[in-house]
Amino acid sequence: MKIAVLSDVHGNLPALEAVLDDIEHWGPDRVVANGDLVNRGPDSPGVLRRLKERWPAAVTLRGNHETFVLACLNADFPTEGMRGRIKRFARWTFEQLGSERIDEIQHWADHLDLDDLEGGAVHFTHGSRLGNRDGVHPRTPEADLGPKLGDARDLFVSSHTHWPMVRAYQGNLVVNTGSVGSPFDRDPRACYARLSFSQGRWRAAIRRLDYDRAAAERSFEDTGFLQAVGPLGRLMLQEFRSSRGLMGPWMRSYHQAVLDGELGLDESVERLLREYR
Repeated sequence: MKIAVLSDVHGNLPALEAVLDDIEHWGPDRVVANGDLVNRGPDSPGVLRRLKERWPAAVTLRGNHETFVLACLNADFPTEGMRGRIKRFARWTFEQLGSERIDEIQHWADHLDLDDLEGGAVHFTHGSRLGNRDGVHPRTPEADLGPKLGDARDLFVSSHTHWPMVRAYQGNLVVNTGSVGSPFDRDPRACYARLSFSQGRWRAAIRRLDYDRAAAERSFEDTGFLQAVGPLGRLMLQEFRSSRGLMGPWMRSYHQAVLDGELGLDESVERLLREYR
């Protein structure tokens, strides 16, 4: 049994193409797309289209960025004022995807349990049992893993943090797939997980792949993403360039100050970029 798990593509089509080429060469029995295929990047429609073209049987699960985009369906989703500017990237993705793809995403599950495999029980989710924004990181203390993993499984597969990981916990294997389109561990290569069951146990390997990053960067401009999204789009582009998470630090340091009118959105982004040079 072989399973390929990819996640956190974030609209990066060239990175996805490289991963799908590698998956096709490996020849797994199943492919799981573990959330955050869309948003926070320039070509979400292209990513969904290409995955369906090349691996139509792939199981697609919902991540926090699919949840962000689906929030645009709510009548109270902000479109004006500062809250609207901050949420503009989700609205732009929502509009780019269109009603048919939005309807598809609404039907994606949050979790996948496979209990009928030759290797026992496997659980897939974007974050953890605590939610799709609560991930499992290489630095997560072992004492915190229990609530995140929930009921014991032979193999627990997570994503979300953009940091790949393979670790043992109480006799079970815990894997984080890393990110296809925007790794945060300072390694710019596309990342996904290969899972295999043989000789009575599961094994996991993290694959890192080079791809056309120049084409991926051009798409931030060519698709209209940077112009439409504004200052936070620049921050997301810098995340891609540096392979380092920046939106989290911006949220912690500047989000509330911008909402309170103490600091402009453009200036907050400039300050953060200076801090993280």
